[in-house]
Amino acid sequence: MRLVPLRTAAAATALTLALGLLSVPPASSAQQPIGETATASAAVTRVAGQSRYETAVELSKRLAPGQNAVFVATGADFPDALSAAAATGSIGGPVLLTPSTWIQETVMTEIRRLAPDTIYVLGGPTVVSESVRAKLATIAPVERIHGINRYETSRKIVSRFFTSSTEMILATGRGYADALAAGAAAGARKIPALLVDGDKATLDTDTTGLIQSSGARTIWLAGGHGAVSIGIEQQLRTAGLSVRRYGGATRYDTAAAITAALRANEPTTIFVTTGQDFPDALAAAAVAAQTGAALYLSRATCVPLAPRTAIAAASTVPRVVVGGTAVVSDAAARNTGCGDSAPPAPSWATTHWAFSTTTDAPYLDRPPVNVHDPGIVLDATGLRVMNFGPGGSRADHPVAYAQYGLSALIEYQNTGGTVWLDRALRHAQRLVEIHTDRGDAWHFPYLFDWRNANGQTLKAPWWSAMGQGEALSLFVRLFEETGDTGWRTAADHTWAGLQQPQSVAEPWTTVTDQNLLWFEEYAGNLPPLRVLNGHIFALFGVYDYWKLTADSTARRYLDGAATSVLTVMPKIRIPGQVSYYCWAPQCGSSAWQNWRYHLIHSWQLDTLARLTGDARFTDWANLLRRDWSQSARMADPFFEPDPLTFVAE
Repeated sequence: MRLVPLRTAAAATALTLALGLLSVPPASSAQQPIGETATASAAVTRVAGQSRYETAVELSKRLAPGQNAVFVATGADFPDALSAAAATGSIGGPVLLTPSTWIQETVMTEIRRLAPDTIYVLGGPTVVSESVRAKLATIAPVERIHGINRYETSRKIVSRFFTSSTEMILATGRGYADALAAGAAAGARKIPALLVDGDKATLDTDTTGLIQSSGARTIWLAGGHGAVSIGIEQQLRTAGLSVRRYGGATRYDTAAAITAALRANEPTTIFVTTGQDFPDALAAAAVAAQTGAALYLSRATCVPLAPRTAIAAASTVPRVVVGGTAVVSDAAARNTGCGDSAPPAPSWATTHWAFSTTTDAPYLDRPPVNVHDPGIVLDATGLRVMNFGPGGSRADHPVAYAQYGLSALIEYQNTGGTVWLDRALRHAQRLVEIHTDRGDAWHFPYLFDWRNANGQTLKAPWWSAMGQGEALSLFVRLFEETGDTGWRTAADHTWAGLQQPQSVAEPWTTVTDQNLLWFEEYAGNLPPLRVLNGHIFALFGVYDYWKLTADSTARRYLDGAATSVLTVMPKIRIPGQVSYYCWAPQCGSSAWQNWRYHLIHSWQLDTLARLTGDARFTDWANLLRRDWSQSARMADPFFEPDPLTFVAE
């Protein structure tokens, strides 16, 4: 990536000296020492002015004269200044704020002190007026950068200051919090940060064209699944780009995750600014971007868990609190917590089985799918076509992909036909393309709604431990078959996804209830159903992973999940009838009885008996067969009903 050079070696030296001021801030009415924290030895200094415009000036004073640039943006809104933060990391100079139609003399004085080569005005004349531009032009040449909206302006800023880059950060332009951290982190990394409409299902052609022309191969997404859509994430992966998402349940979590992920070294300084408004943070992000500082967001009176933990871990790093005590109190400046704490480690009932490592793995006796079924439609790439989208349109279906991939791999191992290995690989690759991140964990989203037997609608996006577990089995077995470590990596990330507990905002798969561990097949906006077959299929994935890795945590989950099956069987079985599909309270009606799943339950229990050596699973399987069976159907070597779609009969 080509960076715009500093104007002279002397200016570079002056800038380096100026950065040293961050560790020994001057004591003045605007930059006051707060004192040492109760738990750390680093000095804490507050930088604040009488207004957002003056606070930006006070931050700018930490930079030496002789800057390449000064960026001037409106202080009434955030998008244009956000886009500039990363650029300041490459070219140098602060972001200063102004009202639309006039500019404060304190801002003009600061720009004169900085003596920049160029002043960049961000936004069109309705945002920063021509009169303001003309006044700035009395100090240095002015270049206005703007587009018809915030996204075009952002693209123009990236194009202007980054001719090429192997990496790029995307953040939503619909809010400021995620982009603040993204801009600071991008600037420190010397890569562009680009605003996109995160609510859209895909990026527009102008944005994808810019990404392509920049040469970016790695894309960082700033924000959780409500910030930048899964559709955008999948679009980028399908285009062959490496994509990582960093987000959290709150803006504070997201900012901390972005800062932790994109920083290569310990910061020289920590900036703490409010996460509840944007002006102070806009200027702070720009200074942080070019000085190697880390930026964390705080509440007014306390610091949430994620940033608090990160700040405490860097206890010797000087801290600069941006804004007055009304926005970041002295208590927050001292890294006082908000009373939140890390959740306790999950626990559940276990039996301590000695799981077999020599028995045949699940599915070898009964593949999920008949790969020779003429009713199964594959596209030109060998990928199964599933029409579960609106109006019967095509949609990605993780369970269908994982089941077909597993079955094709088994067919390859039985016959040696390479077409089956190719198809297994194609389905596994598509799972990789559509996954979404939650930290280091992978989840495979369902982007269509699902209506259950009670008439309730599970709204997209939603998640499934069943899909997670079957994808895990596929990745493990492809690694064992091919030796390709990429599949082992995919398995590691997928296993991490099976450990994530219920969440309102983020993907999840696991519920602990009544001291029972449960892998939830329908994880989303509805109460968990606790579906038996989906839970056991997820368990089979954990078994495959444990058998490969001997991971002790996987064994604990495996033991707990199998223990849960024995515990809930009295709720699943109906003597003399077809068993229930699930055991949550809403499942206790005839609408949730289905013979297809009854047969699956019997086969799964037999498999668990083989894996655990516990005859109680066999006893339950025999009870179900005695309750209801049809020998012709039991002889069917495949068990796939409509994938992940309950059909009440």
